[in-house]
Amino acid sequence: MSPRILVIEDSETQLKFLKDKLESKGLEVVTAVDGIEGYQKVYEAHPDLIIADVVMPNINGYQLCRMLKNTDDTKKIPIILLTILDKKIDKFWGKKSGAQLFLSKSIDFEELYGHVMSVIKRYPVDQEYKENLQHQIITRDSAQTHLNNVLNDLLLKTIFSNEFRNLSDFLNYEKVMVEKIFSLLSSFMEYNVAGIFFPSPDSLGENILYLDTLGRNVSKRVLSDIHYDFFKKLSEYKEIKSPKFEIVRVLFGKEVEYEYSDFASKIVIPLIYDKKLIGGICFYTKEDINYSSFKFFDIMITELLTIFKMKYQYSEKELMSVLDGLTGLYNRRQFELNLEQEFNRTKRHPSNFSLAILDIDFFKKVNDTYGHQYGDYVLKAVADILKNSFRKTDLLYRYGGEELVIIMPETYIDNALIPIQRLRQAIEDYEFDYNGIKTHQTVSIGLSMNYPEFETHTAILKSADEALYKAKESGRNRVIVYEQ
Repeated sequence: MSPRILVIEDSETQLKFLKDKLESKGLEVVTAVDGIEGYQKVYEAHPDLIIADVVMPNINGYQLCRMLKNTDDTKKIPIILLTILDKKIDKFWGKKSGAQLFLSKSIDFEELYGHVMSVIKRYPVDQEYKENLQHQIITRDSAQTHLNNVLNDLLLKTIFSNEFRNLSDFLNYEKVMVEKIFSLLSSFMEYNVAGIFFPSPDSLGENILYLDTLGRNVSKRVLSDIHYDFFKKLSEYKEIKSPKFEIVRVLFGKEVEYEYSDFASKIVIPLIYDKKLIGGICFYTKEDINYSSFKFFDIMITELLTIFKMKYQYSEKELMSVLDGLTGLYNRRQFELNLEQEFNRTKRHPSNFSLAILDIDFFKKVNDTYGHQYGDYVLKAVADILKNSFRKTDLLYRYGGEELVIIMPETYIDNALIPIQRLRQAIEDYEFDYNGIKTHQTVSIGLSMNYPEFETHTAILKSADEALYKAKESGRNRVIVYEQ
């Protein structure tokens, strides 16, 4: 059976020329004189290929092509657009319309015929697909209605996508962005509780599931069950350490009376990019809803994935600016900022915090004897021991060279001394092994805290440094506590 070509052209002369020429090559040709008739003929003739003029009354070739490509019934039919327009912008719209080829009307017919046969071979339309078109009756009036519906649908999709893309303005304001996302989601999604999660790329950072209850006072027990369910499902992709949940858009009032078991519909959607978990969303509702059947569900997920990807990359970039590249600990700039913040916080809300400075003993000798690569290995190994020795709330830094610093919030110096002594012993007992070279290293540590007489954060740092100096002067491999 010969391939069937639908030619849509408002010029009678051009239409007759193409019809005669294509039929002379043994092809079956069906014609239409404008976009609306062409749309109708697609269903009647179920062609193997459509050749359409760009400049036509009512519906131009770009619009017709875009609408056909956005309709499941017709999107697999290949299209060649012909035009006298030759500016770059015309070629741009030709490509964006979804057409397989965008050709000049002045093209030699034999060359056009070559393209026609090549496109038919490359994009074959199977018989089952054609039969599905045959079973649908499209009149000229219903074609216009159908086209209007497709145009409206395209407009809604564009508006819908733009609403999500506008959220990128808030990448560096996480909580504002979360509120904006919830505000958008609640405008078209049915739910009683929804959640948004941005995993922290920082191993020391917080992992918070933001929950929206639409302003209703939902019991902490129900929210805890959602929190457990959400992270249990995400654990298939990544282990999330110490996750928390936080309620946004809270209104105080009488607690709503429902249990976790009352949720008829629950959906947890992990957002994956490049085999990496970059976030997740969830919806819980008492109504029986098939969320995936929502008209714009796929667009919503695609747009959210883009936003979450941008947010994750932004967070990674921010993290790299505050991390030491060798050890993975926070850098000196971040230490100075955090020390001042912690000092100011404890002045506003009186509490204790301790500060320890650690120096690897005879580190220059290690570099001189075994080389700088071995020295780098020792630094990274000591940093890893630190990471495994302290609470998530404790902050670890590389201050410079072989000096590392630990800030322990809400910790009196007597309580800080216990993990610090344990750290010193752990490093002394550790066998450092790199490229077949095995050694044992020790560290000296100075410990201080925010004593009342310290008027500035730099005074605390100076006191810990003085204690470190005494630890080194008195024989190393020891912890010295600053004496007031």
